[in-house]
Amino acid sequence: MSDVTGDTQEAPRFERVYMVGHAHLDPVWLWRWTEGYQEARAMVHAAVKLIGENDAYVFTLEQMAVLDWIRESDPALFQRTKELVAEGRIAMVGGWWVEPDCNLPCLEAFVRQGLVGQRFLMEHFGGIAGVGLNADPFGHTAALPQILRGHRLAGYCFLRPGPHETPMAETAFTWVGHDGTSIPAYRIPHEYCSSGAAIDNHVDAAISKIAPSVTGEAMVFYGVGNHGGGPTRRNLESLAEIDASGRHGRLEPAGPARFFASIARRGVDLPVWKGELQRHAAGCYAAHSGIKRLNLQAENALLEAERYATLAARADSMDDAALDDAWKAVLFNQFHDILPGSSIEIAYEDSAHQLGGAIAAGHRVTNRALQIRAGRIGIPLDEATQPILVFNPHPFPVTAPVEIEAAFRAGPWTLRTEDGEAVTFQEIRKDAQVWDHDTLRGLFHRRLRFVADLPAFGHALFRLHAQEAHETATATATTEGHVLRNDHLEVEIDPATGWVARCVRLSDGRDFAPPAGKPRTVVIDDESDTWGHRVESYVRPGESFRVESVAIEEAGPVSAAIRVTSRHGASRLSEVFRLHAGVPHLEIRVEVDWREHGKLMKLRFPSSIRTDTARYAIQNGFVDRPADGMEYPGQRVVSVTDASTGAGLAVINDAKYAYDCVDGDIGITAVRSPVYAWHDPRELQPGTHYSYHDQGIQRFTCLVQPLGAESPDPLRLADTLTMPPRVMLESFHDGDLPASVANISGLDEAPDVAITAIKPWEDDRSATVIRLANHADDRRSVDLALHFLAGRRLATELAAFQVATFVIPVEGEPFEVDLIELTPDTDVPVLSRDV
Repeated sequence: MSDVTGDTQEAPRFERVYMVGHAHLDPVWLWRWTEGYQEARAMVHAAVKLIGENDAYVFTLEQMAVLDWIRESDPALFQRTKELVAEGRIAMVGGWWVEPDCNLPCLEAFVRQGLVGQRFLMEHFGGIAGVGLNADPFGHTAALPQILRGHRLAGYCFLRPGPHETPMAETAFTWVGHDGTSIPAYRIPHEYCSSGAAIDNHVDAAISKIAPSVTGEAMVFYGVGNHGGGPTRRNLESLAEIDASGRHGRLEPAGPARFFASIARRGVDLPVWKGELQRHAAGCYAAHSGIKRLNLQAENALLEAERYATLAARADSMDDAALDDAWKAVLFNQFHDILPGSSIEIAYEDSAHQLGGAIAAGHRVTNRALQIRAGRIGIPLDEATQPILVFNPHPFPVTAPVEIEAAFRAGPWTLRTEDGEAVTFQEIRKDAQVWDHDTLRGLFHRRLRFVADLPAFGHALFRLHAQEAHETATATATTEGHVLRNDHLEVEIDPATGWVARCVRLSDGRDFAPPAGKPRTVVIDDESDTWGHRVESYVRPGESFRVESVAIEEAGPVSAAIRVTSRHGASRLSEVFRLHAGVPHLEIRVEVDWREHGKLMKLRFPSSIRTDTARYAIQNGFVDRPADGMEYPGQRVVSVTDASTGAGLAVINDAKYAYDCVDGDIGITAVRSPVYAWHDPRELQPGTHYSYHDQGIQRFTCLVQPLGAESPDPLRLADTLTMPPRVMLESFHDGDLPASVANISGLDEAPDVAITAIKPWEDDRSATVIRLANHADDRRSVDLALHFLAGRRLATELAAFQVATFVIPVEGEPFEVDLIELTPDTDVPVLSRDV
């Protein structure tokens, strides 16, 4: 502790410093979840013991998943925690299931963090958290202020990005999201945790880093963290000593809600920061491709299952409770050291099992719901046919290629709608390489691909017909040499680069291909640690994969495809460029067998478009960022528009979150292979065996969509890519549903509005929740006919980037609720409001 003499003591910078005793616990990081589970009990036991010894001490606790572990493993400790929260000795904050990564989860995942977390507190503690705390994520999306407010949080605490990573110097400020929603925010000074020894130096460092304050008050977080722990006896002793010295003003043990309540009470006018809070650890946008793909698959599996379960439950008994635990598994694995790829290798085995279980649970619910639905569709007996049902999970009409493998009669087959209209199909390679002819049943096996026109959130019935005169389809997708062509595009593949030499939109003759010499792949040495600390950009000269072969993969009336195979070192890249009949985008199915260490591969999409700005999809809508080659996080779509011609191009994918753009050329960080959980300044030792990220095979799909007035919405293309239509063989039976039906209509007239959730209401499972999101930067109106809810209507107007949640009761008019599904007049106590 510094010496202080009475007459020379400087006036403290703050009237009051709230000392937040906290134990940041990473449930998973350099340890597995089982170790985090044990530490949760030890951490709260220690806090309860110190509270009993020190009348002034207040312990701050967040992450409802940690509380749930205590609830199920130590009921007595959980009960004591509830008592101490009620007494104001434990400040309950956060309100989210875990502290997630705040860039990569989808909109609905962020909504569910608070919905599940705050509802857990309501059930077990009789109230909700009033302040958000997410200390350690590596950056924050501009969509968060609206989400935080929707969870009834009145303030938000975080650490990163630090002052050296963003031009904002303020510690306390008003954070305004891209939709205009604002929330008071506090950037934790110095660190969110301390050692277990005296905290003199920690407090001095924190106070010194707090920007000049307009509040007259500040917060300092202290306590052993990362592996849990919390404040120690020596921490509390030294806190009392520092307070007695008076050198930092009055030091008060408190929860963070006290600081925000004081700001609100005194009407403090805080400085304003608008938009996203970036950037820290840019390498984590790409680290560990496997966990990122599983996360996206799990999110979509559960959202799809909710939609279909809700649809089935409106007419049939359907218990969808299995999805609750699945959502908790997904939310847990979005923790800020799991989803970003910064944990130890074995932790990702655990995550793969947990996310795989969530995906399986979603698929089980979806299958059961579709089987129930299929059983209600009237399919008259015709033994010369094989019925095929195709379900569209999206609330807008979809035209998309689908595939089905069928065993049916010998001879020619014809595919028709139930109205008798012929549908062109193409026979493609079967998944099983056994026999074509099943002699025991007298059937032939074939795999078919056809383009299906599907009604919104509905189904369409098709039939295979046997022994009809085979109709010769007009070829609408063709390939010749290295050229693919369909109704919309003509694409030529350059055998030297493996990329597009020509990409001509046939409606206007515009060529989107780049000038010669632009690289498709760039492999660079990546010497940064797992997090990519201090990395701003991965755009630099490197080596390209060398093209080994270019061959026709498919040539038929539905699809035409060319496979390009390339190599770099011990790694192999296979890309199938495909055009589908009637579909105005280029599909690229990518398979990478990666064997490199300490390297990174950019999959580049060079084009003729030149611009200094790129548009990145975020959780709701988009943000515009400079086309400066910097590494940025994004959801599934990046687009560019030519500054002089107005031509646009979007690149869509189903697995990646890390992007850049240079002068209009979009890049995806496809593979990055640092050592697991390597944090500099630790140096790797020569001759030592290490495990590296992304070794082996990974697969993903990209779409390249020229943009124009008649182009499909890229966000809806992304939705269809990540949640494709479901195809199933069906039998003959009576039913009350027609062969083709839309269960929602009206969204096709509002192309910028999305329905992000269709689910039961938490307070009445017979009522249905519809969540709308406006992806546009201005107001949009929508008028929906909800045919699956007896023709009920939902008409509303949404502000720019607004997310709005409505309940459709069985009887009565729709009404709006917040993101924890409470009406505005529902009064729920705020736990630790003044602690």
